[in-house]
Formats: sequence, structure tokens, C-alpha cells
Amino acid sequence: MSNAPAAPAARDATAPAPAAAPGRVELSDAQRVLSLFTQGLSGRYLHLKPADALTGEFRPEGATTDGTAIYLPAAVEVFDEARHNLGLYRISVLHQLGFYENGTFGFSLAQARERLPGLPPERRAPLGQPSELERFFALWHPPSVMRRLFMMLEDLRIDSAMTRRYPGARHDLARVLAQALARRPDPDGASPAAGLLEGLVRFTLGAPAGPLIAADPSGRLAVMLAAAQPLTSGQADVYQTAAAAMACLRVLAGARVAGEALDEPEPMPDAPPERPRAPAGSGDEAGEPDDPLPELDDLFEGMPVDFRGEVRPELVQRQLRGGHTGTLPEAMPPPDESTAPADPVARERQRHADEAALRRAFGAPREASRSWLYDEWDFHHQAYLKGWCRLFEYRLRGEDHDFIGEVRRRHGELLQQIRRQFRFIRPDAYLRVRRVSDGEEIELDGVIEAAVDRRAGHATDEHVYRRRDRALREVSAAFLLDMSASTDFPVPDPLAPEPPRAPEPPPDAEMVYAFWNDREPLRPDPPKRRVIDVAKEGLALMAQALDGLGDDHAIWGFSGYGRDDVEFHVAKDFGEPLSPRTWAAIAAMQPRRSTRMGPAIRHAASRLREQATRLKLLIMVSDGYPQDRDYGPDRNDDEYGIQDTARALQEAQAAGVQTFCVTIDPAGHDYLRRMCPDARYLVIDEVADLPGELAKLYRALTA
Repeated sequence: MSNAPAAPAARDATAPAPAAAPGRVELSDAQRVLSLFTQGLSGRYLHLKPADALTGEFRPEGATTDGTAIYLPAAVEVFDEARHNLGLYRISVLHQLGFYENGTFGFSLAQARERLPGLPPERRAPLGQPSELERFFALWHPPSVMRRLFMMLEDLRIDSAMTRRYPGARHDLARVLAQALARRPDPDGASPAAGLLEGLVRFTLGAPAGPLIAADPSGRLAVMLAAAQPLTSGQADVYQTAAAAMACLRVLAGARVAGEALDEPEPMPDAPPERPRAPAGSGDEAGEPDDPLPELDDLFEGMPVDFRGEVRPELVQRQLRGGHTGTLPEAMPPPDESTAPADPVARERQRHADEAALRRAFGAPREASRSWLYDEWDFHHQAYLKGWCRLFEYRLRGEDHDFIGEVRRRHGELLQQIRRQFRFIRPDAYLRVRRVSDGEEIELDGVIEAAVDRRAGHATDEHVYRRRDRALREVSAAFLLDMSASTDFPVPDPLAPEPPRAPEPPPDAEMVYAFWNDREPLRPDPPKRRVIDVAKEGLALMAQALDGLGDDHAIWGFSGYGRDDVEFHVAKDFGEPLSPRTWAAIAAMQPRRSTRMGPAIRHAASRLREQATRLKLLIMVSDGYPQDRDYGPDRNDDEYGIQDTARALQEAQAAGVQTFCVTIDPAGHDYLRRMCPDARYLVIDEVADLPGELAKLYRALTA
């Protein structure tokens, strides 16, 4: 598997492009298919990200998971055919999902002690509030030896379980296993312990046990394979993996201490094996200076299998327990309170230590927010950068339930004007309603039938009119608000009270450092009115008026910092009624960071295309031109962001989404004429005019 970047990072247009391998599949191209595949199988949403997106200390090259996402190589070029490389991607995803579906992260040390009576006592409890698997691995020193052996055997159990559950995956898995087996290194010349490990890896990849055992004169591999074989059955669980790992570790430790052959291969014991002991003359615990386990750790470096990748299950378990994902596996055990201190302050310190460890391992958590990859237009090279930007979608929630009352108080007269203006907006069509009791026209058929019934002495039907009712308007409108840091700029507030005049000092005022002291506490200045406050009020007025008009509408915001962290905030979505939650969400829109417009427009247009209405309208409200820390090769080059935004607007127009840009930047004419198609933009000189101008604009665009 290849770890090529998700999009070309080089900017040298004269350099020859590397020749793509036949059948090469990029993750950015396959992400949508794989995301649907993931969600369809698991019923839960997990991000799919390139492996090089990991930012913490734990950054494996192959597939892995951190409890919120599945990380995959940015490209696969193992096979000559694209369909086979896509199949390898599917198997990698299936393998990672298998850990969630088959209870790997549901491991409980208390239950393990019930199932595995020979488990050694806990002597080296990890710092902080460790996960259950961390505590289990810490029973050996170093813990990484048991962790790697445990995961090697768990890989075997997971592949077997997922093949039984999804029989259609057998062909892809057989092909991938055969390819991985063919790439294994030649074990000739390896140390006894390394040879045993290589034999175990080959067995997990489907190699027959007979030839492997025959090639091992020591007879130790037979013991290890006897321990591993039960993991392929349908009854195997994570605790049987732990038992098998303990049995194999005992054999490996013995092989490391003495290379002599066993007299007879030991059968798989009914009871779990004891903890591997150090050789005579060493310390009485594994992990002392003469302990063979630390030296075994180096043997695992060449053992990983590409498509299986590397997983740190103890960290994933801690992540899941910490609540960073939307859905917890049912088998997820609660934290063992016996290791947690009683002192609340100490518990809080442990929690922060846990979070710090997770950030070091995986980078900052993204909670359960969904994400999308979007292309970016590189106008320097006149080409798209595939999957260049990652956009995260968040749901805004606020607590300011007085916001809408303040808007109505401040703009009551303007709201009435907008409502009156919107009454004159004609509907897209009228619906003729027949046989009603009141209407503008007479229904001739109804009149004739009524006359016939009257002559026959029957009761007559009074529904002899017809009328034209206004049909529902075929309009979906989305307002996209720039939430960049610049919207924090203060603006004049005509309704702000006059600042209090300083009182005159009394004749006998006490002078303190040449200032008289009236002994009255200083009062804080009232909060400043900002650009974003005016914009939010305008959007709230539009939502109130459009609710009466019947036009479905959404209110979104965007910001972010860098191409891997574009933020898309949802205050109100299509089909949602206005409610106190809606007003509080709009009030929660606050200035954040940068202004990367391209991916935000592409995502908004994608959401609009899902609406079944005839007219789809996107109105973006901003206070300046697009800019971000890596928006182009030169941060001082404004043209790159302008051209990408212009291309995003063109894409939206081509997809049937009508766009319009509103800016309160006096210099907006300079870049908007290059950015917006057909002069579809408006520059507002005074921020206070924004609410009224939005209403006029909407009427002009939809009437």
C-alpha cells in the first residue's frame, strides 16, 4: 500500500508528474463509496481520513482507527487492476470495523480475571485513569510486547469473524491475504524467536499449519499455532485472544532464553498459562534486567501486515470511554473505579492527563462531527487539487433565549416593512380548487348538478364555486454567514445609551493621586455592537419573514483555519420549524478564525442540490475577501483565494444553484467583480443597512 499525499503538494509546474501505477486508486476518489460502505455495514458514522492526517505521536503508515475515524493510506497501488485495489481498501475498512463489531474495545480486566485464573497480579498500574486494555498490557514489561502479540492474534480472530459475517468479502480477503503472504520476508537465518513470530504471522495470513510446523525443528511453533487455531472459530472472543497471547508469549520468552528444542510439543493448556518468568538468577519479576521480554519488543518491528495496519486498542478504548464518539459499543465496559482516586481534584487531574495522552497519541479529537473532502481550484496550474480541503460540519447550540426578543424590539418597524414587502411577492403558480362553497368563479358542472337534484327533490350540494389558491412557493434559500475573526469589529450603535457624565466633585472631595475619589465603583462599559451582531439580526429578521412567506430556508456559517480544518456551522436547516432553539443557535454564531470560502460554498451548494424545489438560492454574507493561512502557495497572494471562490460559485451555478454575494467591505467592488458571475453581488457601505438590504435583495431574487 502506498502513502502518497491526498493531493499534489508540489507547486512546480515544470517538474514532470510521476507516472501513476496501473490500477492506482486514490482515497480522495474512493472516499464517498467507502464512506457509504462503512456506514452501511456498521450503522455508525466514522470519518475516513488519509493516514498522514494523524498529528499525534502515534502515526502508523497503514490503516488504523482512533475511535472516531478510520485512517487509510492516501493511495493503493498494490494490484494492477483498480477494482482489486478498491477491494483492498474495502478489506482494510472491514478489518478496522471488525474491532468495533467483535468486542475488541469491550475488554474488561475484571472479566478477564474471571475467565483467565492464571492472570498475574496488577503491580505496575499505569499513571492516570488507564483503560482496561492498558491495565492488561501493563501486567508485562514492556507492555508493548503483549500489546503487539495480542493484536497479531486479534487480527486473525477479526478476519475470521468478518468473513463469516460478510461472506461476500471472501474473494477480496483471499486475494489480499495471498498477496500479503507472498510479500513476507524469508525466515531463514532469523533468530529462534523471530522465526516463531514469522511463522505465527504467516499462519494468520492463511498459510497451512502443517508445513509451518514441519519447518520448525524446535516444536515451539506447534504450541503457538495450537493456541491460535481456536481463534478462527465462531465462538472465539477477545478473552480467548488474551489467553492465546499469554500462551504464545510464554513460548517466545522460552525461545529467547534457550534455543534448545522441546522434547514434545506442548498441547494448548486447558487453563491459561502462567506469566512468563525470567531465567534463573534474574529478578523475580518479568521485566527485570535479565528479562527476555524487552528484547522481544524489537522483533515486532518487521511484523506488521499492511492491510491490517496497526491499532493501539488501549488508546481507542480510552477514547471511547471518554465520550469522544457519538455511539459507544454495547460491550464497552465502564471505567474501573477501583483505580480512580476518591479526591475530586485528583480525579479531574487524571481526566486531564488522559485527554493529554490522547492528544499526544492521536492529535486533537474531532468529536462526532461529520467531515467531507472537497477539491480546490489551483489557478496557478489551472487544475483541481483533489480532496484538498476537509470540511467539518457542526450543529450550533446556544443559551441566549433573549436574542429574538431583542431583535424584535430593535427592528420592530423594519420587520413589519419586510412582511408587507413580502406580501407582494407572487407565488410561482396558482392551484385551481373546484367544488368549494365560496370562490371567485362559478363551477358550471356543480350548478347543473344542483339544478337536477333540486328538480328531483333531492338535497342540493352548495359547493358550486371554484377559486384559485396560491400554491406553495418552490424556493429553497440558504444564507451563508462569514464567521471569521474580522466580524468582531465594533460598529456604531444608534440605540446605545449615552455614556454617563462624570459627576462634579464635591467641595470636600478626597484627592487621591490628583484624582478625586467619589468612592463609587467603576461600572463596566456596555458590550460593543459588532459586525456579526448586525448580520445575525438581519438573518433572524429574514427567517421570521420567510416563515410567513412559506419559503424553506437554512442559516449556516463558516470559518476555519487551514485546508484540513474548514468549519461549517448549522444554525437552522431546511425543513426545521422556527423555535427557541433556532433563535439561540443563531445567537451562538460568533467570530472565529479565517475565511476559506471555496469549500464552504461547495458544501452549501451540495446541501442545496438535495432540495426538490425549483429555485435554489445561496446568499453569502461576508465582510471581506477570502483568505486563510494556506490558501495558496503565498499567503499574501489574495488572487488564489479569489479565483478558487469564483470557481466554486461557477460550479454552484452550473449545478442549478443561484448564488449572490453580499459584502459590507467598502473595497468589495475590487474583488467581487472578479469573483461573482454576472455581477451577482452587492456592496453595502453602512453595516446598519444590512438587514433592510437583505430583504430587498431577497424580494428581487425570488419575486
